[in-house]
Amino acid sequence: MTRQQPGPDEVRAALESVVSSEGFSAAGRLPHFLRHLVETALAGQPDRLKESVLGIEFFGRDASFDPRIDSVVRVEARRLRARLEDYYNGPGREDRVRILLPRGGYVPEFSYASAPAPAQPEPQLTPMPRGWRLAGILLLLAAIGISLGWWQARSMRRLREAPVATIAVLPFENVGGDPENEYFSDGLTEEIIHRLARTPGLRVVARSLVAEYRGKPPSLDEAAIKLNASMLVEGSVRRQGQRLRVTARLVAVRDGATLWAESYERTAADVFAIQDGIARSIAAALRIQTGAAGTAAPAMQRPATLEAYHLYLRGRQQANMNTAESMLRAVRYFEDSLQLDPGYAPALASLSVASTMAGYYGLMPPAEAWTRARQAAQRAVAIDPLLADAHAALGLSLAWQDWNWTAAEAAFRKAIDVDPQSATARGFYAVGVLLPELRLKEAQSEYRTALDLDPLPLFLNYTYAFFLLVDGRPADAVSQYERVLELEGLHPDVYWDYGMALAYAGRRDEARRAFQTSRQRRGAKDLNPQGLEAFLCGDVETARRQAHGIEAAAAAGRADAMDAARLFAALGDRNRALDWLERAVERREPEAVWIKADPRLASLRGLPRHDALVRRVGLTPSRR
Repeated sequence: MTRQQPGPDEVRAALESVVSSEGFSAAGRLPHFLRHLVETALAGQPDRLKESVLGIEFFGRDASFDPRIDSVVRVEARRLRARLEDYYNGPGREDRVRILLPRGGYVPEFSYASAPAPAQPEPQLTPMPRGWRLAGILLLLAAIGISLGWWQARSMRRLREAPVATIAVLPFENVGGDPENEYFSDGLTEEIIHRLARTPGLRVVARSLVAEYRGKPPSLDEAAIKLNASMLVEGSVRRQGQRLRVTARLVAVRDGATLWAESYERTAADVFAIQDGIARSIAAALRIQTGAAGTAAPAMQRPATLEAYHLYLRGRQQANMNTAESMLRAVRYFEDSLQLDPGYAPALASLSVASTMAGYYGLMPPAEAWTRARQAAQRAVAIDPLLADAHAALGLSLAWQDWNWTAAEAAFRKAIDVDPQSATARGFYAVGVLLPELRLKEAQSEYRTALDLDPLPLFLNYTYAFFLLVDGRPADAVSQYERVLELEGLHPDVYWDYGMALAYAGRRDEARRAFQTSRQRRGAKDLNPQGLEAFLCGDVETARRQAHGIEAAAAAGRADAMDAARLFAALGDRNRALDWLERAVERREPEAVWIKADPRLASLRGLPRHDALVRRVGLTPSRR
């Protein structure tokens, strides 16, 4: 007998349970998306639950929305399915009514939770002699007991026996919810992570891994499994004018015991003393708990004024968004911070990296951006030689601007010596020196270590995908780019490089769609693949026909010489490719650093003219 489906009232009650749960209440637009799907389905309007309609009605795209180019509906639906799965595997496991979103569609399904399967009749077996039956039962029970005991012991060790001195600092709650104070609570969390990371003998879980727990702290088992932490730091911040109230406590994952707790009521100007106090108290608690780890970390530099610190925190918040607009805002915030305190090393290091990225992606004139980047990094290193970010920023500037690879490598190695747990330093070393030099085994090692330390940063994951492509693994590169596409704040270059990886993997139709998405995000009116894009999609005639126009644009400075070089290399015209590559080197174009590693220029490797240009960039020519 077919079981009846839940009625509308039951579905709506189930919907309220889902969207009010911890996993959904802080999930941005996902609960609103789910509510829209459910109410539209209950209204009997399945035609409105098509990708092309949802993009316009719910996600606010204009009438030109093309789901083949813009994947917003598919991406958000994938996130929604994952959240629903987490909900029904966790807090909603006892819910009587279930809301499911089938794969490949957007019409939700409503059902009752499955009842236990009816008992099946036992098969008739030939009876064993009584003595053999008893021996078999005893042996079976012994085997089950051994297996269950081993499984239980192994599971409990996995749940509870993370390294003793591994700490996860959860996002401090912004009490009151004022968005203007969000950057402050985020900054406090990040500063405590940095202070604890400098404590010898202590492993600190990366900021990107704990960011998802804003407003929804993990259970102890989740902390043990997903974060591999043995201790948690959690707290809250309330800021009212110049008054500040901060609470913090250290919790043992093993049994949930509070190892230390404190509250601070001070003026906002005392925030640095609060940060130091929390770090020192946790170090003291660790000495009690472990008898080994817990030596206080070296003191970190404090800015001269509180306002300089606030501007620095706002800059960090913008830089973490990873969009073109936010990167430029970050540069301005760091500059404003340095106007108030010209000697604040963290702001100098952050300004250096933001300026380098702005110059590389053409958001600022490269010469202006990179001169500023080098000077800021040099000042940061001089002021605070123990700041790993300062050495990493200097290394990136020396590599990508000065093409001084030996000095850049020394700076990166110094950064790693100062802080071996810095995923940023290791990732910058890989993309700044090892990948341009085609030292692929070393680059692979640094990327793996960096991603183990901090698996979520966009820049780290994006450049690792390009590494896989350079390493001749296009299928792996495609998979890595697809992981990147699930992150927030994507530059159009991500979609372009994804299209390139798809093309090298032989998936030309998908490559075409990725190139179209990249062009759309750049604001292009013509979304058809152009030049090298057309070539990679198999349209060689279009690429040849457009080559003259791209060459003219490069000659007039409207396009990079590297673009023309790559196109002519793909078309097999090596001499013209080398002519344009020489112009790229003469202009010191940002992407000239990939002259040796770029797979689009692989046909030129080993040619005498190419070897000479590689040397001009300061790199060692490849062996053909």
